[in-house]
Amino acid sequence: MVYEGVDTISDKPSISPTSVASFKPQEQPTVEFQVADFFDLNSDLSQTETEPRAEFDFLLMKVLAVIKEVLFAHTVSFFWANREKQAMVCETKITDSDVFMKERRYPMGHDLVSQIAQTGKPEVISRVNPVSEKELLRYYEGVDFVKAFIGAPVFYETAGGEQTVVGVLAVDSKAEDAYGVETISLIGQCTKLISALIKSYTAKYDLLLDSEVLASVRRMQERWKLDLSVRSIVDVIADEIQKLINFDFLSITLYDEQQHSWMIRKVVNRTPEGYAITNQVIDFATSIVGSVIRYSQLQKIEDLETESVVRFVTGEKIRNEGSFLCVPINSMNKCYGAVSVESRTKKNFGQKDIDILARLAENTAAALEILYLNDIVKEYVVVDELTRSLTRKQFVLILDQELARAVDFGTELCLMVVALDSMNELISRYGKDGFDFILYSVAKVLRRSVRLYDVVGRLDFNRFGLLLVQITPNEAYLWAEKIRKAIAATVLTVDEKKISITISIGICGLGEHMDRDELIQNATQVLQKCIETGGNIVRVF
Repeated sequence: MVYEGVDTISDKPSISPTSVASFKPQEQPTVEFQVADFFDLNSDLSQTETEPRAEFDFLLMKVLAVIKEVLFAHTVSFFWANREKQAMVCETKITDSDVFMKERRYPMGHDLVSQIAQTGKPEVISRVNPVSEKELLRYYEGVDFVKAFIGAPVFYETAGGEQTVVGVLAVDSKAEDAYGVETISLIGQCTKLISALIKSYTAKYDLLLDSEVLASVRRMQERWKLDLSVRSIVDVIADEIQKLINFDFLSITLYDEQQHSWMIRKVVNRTPEGYAITNQVIDFATSIVGSVIRYSQLQKIEDLETESVVRFVTGEKIRNEGSFLCVPINSMNKCYGAVSVESRTKKNFGQKDIDILARLAENTAAALEILYLNDIVKEYVVVDELTRSLTRKQFVLILDQELARAVDFGTELCLMVVALDSMNELISRYGKDGFDFILYSVAKVLRRSVRLYDVVGRLDFNRFGLLLVQITPNEAYLWAEKIRKAIAATVLTVDEKKISITISIGICGLGEHMDRDELIQNATQVLQKCIETGGNIVRVF
């Protein structure tokens, strides 16, 4: 059939090649992505290795950012559940609110976040009543007209296999019915991820803490190798505790042989408040520190306001506020004292602090025991093992004898006190072994430079005493100058390097009514003046 006016062939519209091209589908605009869309180029985490806490906070913030975007949330926050201190602590948050709390923590109560931490069950609130918002959502300082809330517990499995709520993931929205039961599944996946991050962080933190404690122990031992004395031991443990534990007050108590009592040997006070003082004798029978020493058992007080205690002495004027921890300094055989830390914050010290303090106290006890045994050995040893000179005790014994002889027969007597110049520099450059070799070499020259009946002894770590009989101070000065020049001209080989050293000498002749202590003090006094003027000099008192 042919329709009028229409040619079935010739009347078809003709399509030119140009027309065909015009019917191509429109090309989609090209979207270019940058590396920054998938990777934090400017993040410290991507550039360098970070400590575990910074890494955990960075990754946790990324998780919260994803939750906020997916759930169109007003605020997303993560709280730690601190059961020891009964507090909820905000670790991090992403919020559009202007009234989110400025403090990091608040006491556990009946709010939603606290309830989740206590029950271990999630909570979904479809409509939050503005009247009760402030009580339900404690992390806001005022009413923010939040309409919906969802929160879930974050669990952590302890070493004993127990699953404990350690935190709470809290999400809220300005829209009613924003979250339902179906949202819990998504939140649950996020809490599992946060639990994995906590596990990783805890493992890394424990390793880091162990390495820091080990580094502290090594530093303690290295410093004690250079100077093993009660003062050095006390200073070293105080320095290391300050690096590892957060406190306001620190004290170290040891037994004092001269006072025949337990005495505070070191106090660190980081506040303007009054506290115990150095060289204060403690009430051993009634104080906490005395009890710790007596029974060799630590004591921890979480809240000083709830207990009327005597830390050191009866009638002490110290505020009963905060928390207190005291650990004994004891070895296998003996308790040498106690170290205590105190904070104005309640429940400030946890198990980690106890472990650190106990570890440092244990090494301190080992150092004190070595010092104690050395003192016992020195009671019976006549010659110093390193320098082959007389020990201080033996030197002083002979000094007393010769002093009495000089007084009885009216003869001259002179004491020289000799010290190496630049001791700290020599130790720093050549180490303890190198310095020991230098001491040995100096002692060797000193012994060769005196007569057979003169006496050479080691008075201190870096000092020697020379006792010259029947010689005047002027003659002793000439003698000392020869010794000084002999030492300065001696070339020593230390660590395959040839070096020269110098000494300073202080001289004091026996005067009328002068006793042994005064003789030593006068010679030491002029020696100190030699050192202060640059060393390599001899002076007579």
